[in-house]
Amino acid sequence: MDTHRLLPSRLISALLASVVMAPALGLPTAMAWLACLLAGEGLARLATRRFRPGVTGSPVLRAAFVLAALPINITWSGLAAMLWLSDIADLKLAALAVWVGQIVYTQNFRHQPWTLIAVSGVAPLTSLIVFPFFFYDAQGIGPQTARWGLLIVTLSTINTMIANRAAARRMDELTNGLREERERALEATRAKSTFIAVTSHELRTPMNGLLGMAHALSRSGLNETQREQVRLMIRSGDNLMQLLNDVLDLSRIEAGKVELTPAPFRLEETVRDVVDAWRDVAMVKNLDIALRFDADAPAWILGDALRIRQVLTNLISNALKFTTEGGVEVHVHCPVPEIEGRRAIVFAVRDTGPGVPPEATDRVFESFTQADDTISRRHGGVGLGLTISRALARQMGGDLTLEPSKTGACFKFSIRAPIAEPQLAANPAEDEREGAMASIRVLMAEDNEINQLVVQTMLEATGLSLTVVDHGQAALDALADGHFDCVLMDINMPVMDGITALEAIRSGAAGDPALPVIALTASTMAGDRERFLEMGFNDHLGKPVKPAALINAIARAVDPDAPRAEALHDAA
Repeated sequence: MDTHRLLPSRLISALLASVVMAPALGLPTAMAWLACLLAGEGLARLATRRFRPGVTGSPVLRAAFVLAALPINITWSGLAAMLWLSDIADLKLAALAVWVGQIVYTQNFRHQPWTLIAVSGVAPLTSLIVFPFFFYDAQGIGPQTARWGLLIVTLSTINTMIANRAAARRMDELTNGLREERERALEATRAKSTFIAVTSHELRTPMNGLLGMAHALSRSGLNETQREQVRLMIRSGDNLMQLLNDVLDLSRIEAGKVELTPAPFRLEETVRDVVDAWRDVAMVKNLDIALRFDADAPAWILGDALRIRQVLTNLISNALKFTTEGGVEVHVHCPVPEIEGRRAIVFAVRDTGPGVPPEATDRVFESFTQADDTISRRHGGVGLGLTISRALARQMGGDLTLEPSKTGACFKFSIRAPIAEPQLAANPAEDEREGAMASIRVLMAEDNEINQLVVQTMLEATGLSLTVVDHGQAALDALADGHFDCVLMDINMPVMDGITALEAIRSGAAGDPALPVIALTASTMAGDRERFLEMGFNDHLGKPVKPAALINAIARAVDPDAPRAEALHDAA
């Protein structure tokens, strides 16, 4: 509130005024004036004690607030009147300074009601007219000019106050309009987030059944034609999930919740794996795909290999999609030396396709946008890959740009990462792990029968013992009756949800409170994984889950020292 915010400046001004005016008016008069002013300030504080920011006061309180300002302004004008009427003629200039200061101070209330402005300004404005015309005996052209000049100043001040008040009202209306627009934008963002969360959850649950059964069918005794049909089903499902993951990635990026997980990895091996994964696609289209890895590029770096693969996959996928003749080249090099312990690494992806028109250079990085509608209809896609890739590149200290090229398109993806020491290859001891899996007992709480069957099918080859229940309370009962090494817990279930069941487990109500519990859920929005881990889950797997990710999650939950598998990242 303005009167509270400006109180320190008013008190400091009063103290300075009493000190400066004491020699001219006498110390007793100056102290008496200061006491009157402090009493007025106390009265104003008492009248406004119930005002709070953002709370509209009642008419009675507002009237008390306006009237409480009157004694303060009369006290200041009284000081100026004493100075004007003093026997020392030069003090009239000091009186004018006090009145002008009051008028300037009144401008602080330009956003307040007119009554407060009038109460604050009436005493000094009236004094600027009354005292020069009726309490100033000097005659002649100089005094007359001063009198009429002060009248003009007073009228101009009133006009300025009116204009300031009008401008303040327009500013308040604009501010209120901007605040309403902001609220509408926030509401739209909340609605979008809710829509994405619900859509993600509702799509992932049936897709878990479709893809899970398709993976199981692919391992059965099919002829070659049937096997190709199943591969097509899985590929189509993966494409749908990639679209959903892109939307979720975009949501995470907009929310600023994309977290990088840097770890040492071999750069050339990672890039070569991505390039090799697209060789079959290139071969089908009779295209060449090549990798050129310069000697100046480091062998090992500390970075998020998964996100680097994601960006390179988007760029190579786009290059192959739009190229019909020639091929694609991936060039990795370090054009500048190390700066502050980090190397700038550039991944250039060049193709011999139609290229990007100059007018579409900036547009290709916008969400849901491609170079033109014809390309969009001819080649498909929704235009999220480059948007997400640029955001990830910038989060890794680099950028993603479209470089001028004589033929085709050339996208340059850069990052800045520290050099890492070579890591010793870990021995996964697969045979021992597979043998150990047979002795693991897993409890799954899942109310969807299809998802139950999917997990059972995925885990049957491992030989582990799986017990399935329909809700959280049944899971607690099963834990109380028998021993289990790990729990797969759905979140949304009837009778008792997964979060309530987890709280009961952690409280010791069902046996070992440290029992590993993995959240197996369709909730994969930005921050969901972190939220579930903070609740006490040991891990989080998003549906549809891949067999390797599920098996690795169980193995690592039972044995925390087991090597981390990248399939987990993919599933989450």
